[in-house]
Amino acid sequence: MSEMSEKKEIVVSLQHVTKQFGSLTVLDDMSLDVYEHEVVVLCGPSGGGKSTLLRTINGLEKIGSGKILYRGTEVNHRNIKEIRKHIGMVFQQFNLFNNLTVRDNLLIAPVKTQKKKKDEMLKKAVEYLEIFGIADKLDSYPHQLSGGQKQRVAIVRSLMMEPDLMLFDEPTSALDPEMIKEVLDAIRRLSSMGMTMVIVTHEMGFAREVASRVCFLEGAKIRVNTDTKTFFEDTEDERLKQFLSVILHH
Repeated sequence: MSEMSEKKEIVVSLQHVTKQFGSLTVLDDMSLDVYEHEVVVLCGPSGGGKSTLLRTINGLEKIGSGKILYRGTEVNHRNIKEIRKHIGMVFQQFNLFNNLTVRDNLLIAPVKTQKKKKDEMLKKAVEYLEIFGIADKLDSYPHQLSGGQKQRVAIVRSLMMEPDLMLFDEPTSALDPEMIKEVLDAIRRLSSMGMTMVIVTHEMGFAREVASRVCFLEGAKIRVNTDTKTFFEDTEDERLKQFLSVILHH
């Protein structure tokens, strides 16, 4: 244990988590701790369990065995709703309400479900939109936005709930190449603001730049879990070397 991780609180801890879909094991005895202000990237070939792992953290997928702790409390069906309030999630698809403006997409959850004050929430929405370079889109509808703009609105929508952990499930995979950068820039900005994040992505250059730690998942197991420099430069794992040589040089 490094000194640093001893002082930092563990935000989420997966302990010997196993999950099956029918006879297929998708998570096989996985353990992972995510510390406060850490950016953990999950990568690896398709079908390795990355998205499923992410979805178990906020209860979108039930686990077969093992346990998940959020700030020391074991997550179960009784407290998952409460815990979910602290966890933001951004998917490949933006899941915005097409019949609502950006303003209403951002205000609906905090104002309707959390009974927050509308004017305060609007001020906050505008601040976030400014940070991510889309303040002029407040009154636009989703169909008037590019994919990159929609994804940034989706990120802001998660932030409106004041999460202390953000989960990203391949947030750029549905985007055109020129829009990927603006979404990755938004995530970089979050990282510089100290947000704790777990990110499933194939963008290895980005991972190298923002991740404090990178995990390589394959065959339902976490094969490698190490700091970013070691992951990219000093790995001993042959499968990871092979994966990186393909993904970094294509």
